[in-house]
Amino acid sequence: MTRTATARSAAAALSLALGACATRGDVVELQSEVRALSARQDSAFAELRRSLAEQNRAATDSVRLLSDLVFNFRGDTNSRLLAIHGQQLRLGEILGQSQRSLDQMSQEMDDQWERLQQRMHERGAEGGDTLGDSGDEGAEPPGQGGTAAEEALYNAAVSHFERDLRTSARRGFTQFLQEYPRSELAPAAYLHLGELLTLEGLLTRAVENYLEVPRLFPTAEQIPAALFRAGGLCVEMEDYDRARELLERVINTYPDDMFAELAREELEKIP
Repeated sequence: MTRTATARSAAAALSLALGACATRGDVVELQSEVRALSARQDSAFAELRRSLAEQNRAATDSVRLLSDLVFNFRGDTNSRLLAIHGQQLRLGEILGQSQRSLDQMSQEMDDQWERLQQRMHERGAEGGDTLGDSGDEGAEPPGQGGTAAEEALYNAAVSHFERDLRTSARRGFTQFLQEYPRSELAPAAYLHLGELLTLEGLLTRAVENYLEVPRLFPTAEQIPAALFRAGGLCVEMEDYDRARELLERVINTYPDDMFAELAREELEKIP
C-alpha cells in the first residue's frame, strides 16, 4: 500500500470515529432532555392531584356545612310550626271562651229585657196607660207627650242600638211601634229600625219602613231624613225612578232642610 492510500484510510477511520462520538453525545443529550421533561410532567401531575384533592376537601366541607344548615333550618322550622300550632290552639280556646262569654252576656241582656218589659207592663197597668194601635179608642194622637212607660221602652231600645246590640235593639223598636204606634217617639223609632234593617241587608224592607214616617206622621220633623234615606237605598238598589221621586220630594217640599242639599248630591249619582 502506498503512503497516499494509508493516509486516506486513516482519515476515513478518524471521520467514522468522530461521527460515532457525535451520535452518542446527541443520544445522551436527548435522554437528558426526556428525563427532565418526564420530571416536569410528574411534578405537574402531582400538583394537579394535590389541587384536586384540596378542591375535593373544600367541596366536601361545603356540602357538610350545607347539610348541617339544612338540618338546623328544618329543626328550627319544625319548632316554629309547633309553636304556631300551640298558639293557634290557645287562641281557639280564648275565642271559645269569648264566644261563651258573649252568649252568656246576650242571654243576660235578653233576661234583663224581659224583666224590663214586665216592669213596664206593670207600671202601665198601674197608671192606666192605653196600649193599642192607631185604630183603638183613646190612642194618642201624634205630637203629644209620651208616658213614662213608652219612654222607658224607647230609651231601652236606643241603648241597645248605641251598644250595637242589633237583635235586642230591633226587637225593642218593633215592640215599641206595636205598642205605641202613635207616639211622638215613633218617627225616630222608625228611623232607627230602618237603619237596623239596612245593616242586615234588608234594603226593600228598610225603604218601606222609612216611608211609614211621612205616611203616618205627615207633620213630623223626621220626614226629610226618612225620605232621603229611602231615596238613597233606592239608588243603591238601582231603582232610579223611585229614587229620583223621593229625593226630588225632599228638595221641593223641604228646600231649607239640610237633607235637601244631601238629596241634590245623591241625585247626581243617578245615571
